[in-house]
Amino acid sequence: MRRFAFLPALGLTVLAQSAFAAGGGGHEEASFTPVIFQGLNLLILLGIIVHYAKAPLRRSLADRAAQVTRDIDEAARLHGEAEARLKEYEAKLASLQKEADDLLAEMKREGEHEKERLIADAKADAERIRREAERAAETEIARAKARLEAEIAQHAITAAERIIREKLQPADHRRLAGEYLSRLEERA
Repeated sequence: MRRFAFLPALGLTVLAQSAFAAGGGGHEEASFTPVIFQGLNLLILLGIIVHYAKAPLRRSLADRAAQVTRDIDEAARLHGEAEARLKEYEAKLASLQKEADDLLAEMKREGEHEKERLIADAKADAERIRREAERAAETEIARAKARLEAEIAQHAITAAERIIREKLQPADHRRLAGEYLSRLEERA
């Protein structure tokens, strides 16, 4: 309510101006008089306005200055926080980039290690397969030799039997059978 305390004084000034203007309407000799009175009225009006409006205007300007100062301080604080967050994010980004580079290098090392291990395993498997193939070939050769030897022995027996049948006489046959029987009797 204090803000509008100057209004009654303003009203009195306006009434005084009106009364003065109404009372002095018949004089034409002083042409500067109304201007002087109007100037005085204006000065009085401005004095009253300044007197009553000075404190609220001062408070309003001080409040506005304080608000601007608070806003500037808040903006500076927020700017500082934003810069701190930016530095933090930049540090995290650099850390993530280093982590990514380290991870990539580790993956390359593991890849190389795995490649070497796979090559070594492949060589070991190839060597094992070669040895098994050699063993299988040796086994197959031994079987083939045994079959051949068996076939040769069978052919030799067949040939010997044929030759013996052709050359063996009944007397030789009796003599061989007798020798065989006497050997069996000795063993028994």
